[in-house]
Amino acid sequence: MTSSLSRFRLDPRSDVGVATQIRSRIAVLIADGELEPGERLPSVRELARQLGVNVNTVRAAYTKLEADGHVRTRHGVGTVVLDAPVASPPAGALGVNTVAVLIGGLDPFYLALLRGVEDVAAEEGTLVLLLDTQDSPPLAGAMIPRLIARGVDGIIAVSVGGLPDAKRRSDERGTPIVYADQPDRKGHVLLFDSHGGGYAATRHLREHGHKRIGIVTAPLSWPNVNEVYQGYVQALEDGGGDPSASLTAEVGEFSIAAGRRGLSELLKLSEPPSAVFAAGELLALGVLQEARSRGLDIPSDLALTGYVDSPVAALVEPSLTMVSVPARELGVRAMRTLTELIRGEKLRARRTVLDVELIVRESCGAH
Repeated sequence: MTSSLSRFRLDPRSDVGVATQIRSRIAVLIADGELEPGERLPSVRELARQLGVNVNTVRAAYTKLEADGHVRTRHGVGTVVLDAPVASPPAGALGVNTVAVLIGGLDPFYLALLRGVEDVAAEEGTLVLLLDTQDSPPLAGAMIPRLIARGVDGIIAVSVGGLPDAKRRSDERGTPIVYADQPDRKGHVLLFDSHGGGYAATRHLREHGHKRIGIVTAPLSWPNVNEVYQGYVQALEDGGGDPSASLTAEVGEFSIAAGRRGLSELLKLSEPPSAVFAAGELLALGVLQEARSRGLDIPSDLALTGYVDSPVAALVEPSLTMVSVPARELGVRAMRTLTELIRGEKLRARRTVLDVELIVRESCGAH
């Protein structure tokens, strides 16, 4: 018997039936990778003896697992775990009214969005589970089937990048997913006009007379980041500027330290930029900090704009010109959409794009 199942014990106080408890436990072990494809489950008699239940109860659990596509039973071989199953939600795992929100990282950017989600969840009496995917699409892809196996009613995935195709089947198995700030996804998708934000912030610098405008950006392989970058490129091209790769400092994360590294790379150029667009709040703060450490005055020596706005941007010296996005509104809309899907309402899959606004302050220069 596998070590994972050898530790399994039934809960006699649970309102969930014994066969469902067995089926749910095995589904979770498969989703977590503790029972691997090709691994053989204990025989019906063996597991029934371990748990002290009737063999027909275990047989019923195995039959349900096979119907769900988790296992296959063959005469003379036994019951074997199938390759890459997507777990179906078991009854009674987390109870009703539980949703999970996956975010790209622990960034202040998500606070207003999460507040919007929580406000709607409170109205509905829904429990919200928050998970940090650490800007890792593989980690996000692994989390989704685990959440479904534990019975969440729905998922909001925020800025978690592309997911492996095998994980995209989750909402086909009855667990709805709403995607936020993920322009590469299909289905129920809510977006900021990040292309327009990158365009507006860069055009504003160009209108100040800057011709060499650099960008400090997180990885361009992240679809939401690439949208911002394409707005930056278009604004330069429309103004006859130079969108060359030498003016792009691509860093590995959204952090102040990464923003500092990005500006440091741009200043090493033989002809450094006279202005910088930082494609992230923490990146903009890092650019500001690095400029100060080098004795550069912002905006006299280096003009600066950024994406996205926050209260901190208005408090630093000089205050930062930033693109403001309706994060709370996006959170509200995402949670309302998910609530309607959980209730079984037939919503047409659509992409909703929310407008953004450039908030002009001191860091870009005299107006």
